Amino acid sequence: MKQLSITLSLLLFVMITSAQNTEYTSKESSKFALEMYKNLAAEDSKNIFFSPFSLSIAMGMTYSGANGDTEKQIADVFGFSSNTKDFHKNLGKVQNDLVHRGSKGVEIAIANQLWVDKQFKFKWFYLRQVNRAYDAPIKRMPFRVEPENCRLDINRWVENKTKDRIVDLLPSGSITDLTALVLTNAIYFKGQWDNKFREENTSEGDFTTLDGERVRVKMMSMRDKFNVYEGDNLKMLELPYAGKQYSMLVVLPNEDTSIKKFEQSVSYNDIDKYIDLLTERQVKLTFPKFKFESDYELKPILSKMGMPIAFSNAADFTRMSRIPELKIDEVYHKAFVEVSEEGTEAAAATAVVIVRKSVGMSVEFNANRPFMFLIRDNASGTIVFMGRVSNPSL
Repeated sequence: MKQLSITLSLLLFVMITSAQNTEYTSKESSKFALEMYKNLAAEDSKNIFFSPFSLSIAMGMTYSGANGDTEKQIADVFGFSSNTKDFHKNLGKVQNDLVHRGSKGVEIAIANQLWVDKQFKFKWFYLRQVNRAYDAPIKRMPFRVEPENCRLDINRWVENKTKDRIVDLLPSGSITDLTALVLTNAIYFKGQWDNKFREENTSEGDFTTLDGERVRVKMMSMRDKFNVYEGDNLKMLELPYAGKQYSMLVVLPNEDTSIKKFEQSVSYNDIDKYIDLLTERQVKLTFPKFKFESDYELKPILSKMGMPIAFSNAADFTRMSRIPELKIDEVYHKAFVEVSEEGTEAAAATAVVIVRKSVGMSVEFNANRPFMFLIRDNASGTIVFMGRVSNPSL
């Protein structure tokens, strides 16, 4: 099944919408979700699934360490407000509210972690702020001497936090001796439908792919009352999960409307309008069972969306460290989804890999004139020897 003609990422859109606060609004976060979806959809005809919430949390932790134009571009792309302690506290509260607001029949878990190079000096204020705001433990890693073992350790952590649904988030070679920091977020979701499909009503049916090919798939069906909207050459259906705290919104363009054209033209205001216009009606629902995973390296897309500086040697992460030599190497994202008669299982993980700049930022130190030098005991700070070289040929 090459492409589903429904907007699956709206599952996470709804999760974000339910967690409003004054600093990080559902409107801004949802605008980012839709813009990211459009960029992913424009790339190819494959299935799409991602977690805008996971990306926002991982990049929020990164944003805390950004300065100058780097900070501004990240804020513009993700819809972040001012880079303050209160902003990060409130974004962390959105995360905590999702986890702790109980809903029978729905399981959700979110975890963050900072993986910090043992030898690189980060500002304690930055590490403490991220740790407290995002509940992100800090683990010191020997990136310079054991990069491959570090990569495997991070991948195992992701697998554990997503119940083995996200495997090998960081590909071979993604962690090197230049790696200074990896910020990870993992999210796991499992929700039972408020009204489950009966297995005996599931049968094979045709599904027309984005390329116009007809394939045979398992189609679930039921007759019941659902919130639905019809208009603007589309239908929107709300499939609530148990407890009705979460829902999946399914957007289905009419047969004579191209999903590609719809994806690129739809706006946040459109989606918001359709949600407001949902009304309960009797529906004969036919919906495919599906299971797939997506993985992305998001440097090109995030750069295109408006934050290229963070990936360049002009990056400014001096809120993280006094040493101005950090940049984002890559943003890795993987997501898994399975929809069945029982409900939905979904997982996603994001890793922001920050490295020391190795090209174009070298410092020339040519000791071709008189200089002072000293020999110092680093443990105590005691200067044992000190001198000056006026003429090394003597």
